[in-house]
Amino acid sequence: MSATIDSVRKELDKLEQLALDEPDHLFAISYLRSHLDLISEAPLDCPLAEALERAVESTFDADNMSASDRSEVLQLISKLA
Repeated sequence: MSATIDSVRKELDKLEQLALDEPDHLFAISYLRSHLDLISEAPLDCPLAEALERAVESTFDADNMSASDRSEVLQLISKLA
């Protein structure tokens, strides 16, 4: 069963509470949450994980994301979606 946008949001809320003392993880959660909000405004034409990966990867360079931040975000997607 694939994840839904609502289930991913709930899981991000839980993870955020557990990561309050981990700035890098909090950043990844926030970054992913913002992209999840953006893709939720239109119907998805692919699985949620793929849509999230496309959304974040298209902004990594513009946001000057470090390799470790990119990896953290992508790992988070693979855990959730």
